[in-house]
Amino acid sequence: MSKTLDVLEAAAHGTPAGFVDGCKSRGGCPNYRDREVLTCFLAHRAYAHYYLLREQGPEVPITRAMLRQAKRRS
Repeated sequence: MSKTLDVLEAAAHGTPAGFVDGCKSRGGCPNYRDREVLTCFLAHRAYAHYYLLREQGPEVPITRAMLRQAKRRS
C-alpha cells in the first residue's frame, strides 16, 4: 500500500492527533464535508486556539458543536 493510504488508515480522523499523524490535507480527510466532526486540519487549528478544547486532549474528536461552545466561552 502507498504511504498516503497508510497514514490515512492510521490517523484518528477529526482529532488534532490525526493532523500530527499525517492527515494534513483539508479535502483529503475522510471527515471532509461531514456536518458534525471537523477535519484533522480544522481540529488541529481549533485545538491550538481554544483552551477549552485543549482540556479534552489531542485524541478526542472535535465536533462543530464543541467548536461553537469554545468560541462562545472565549
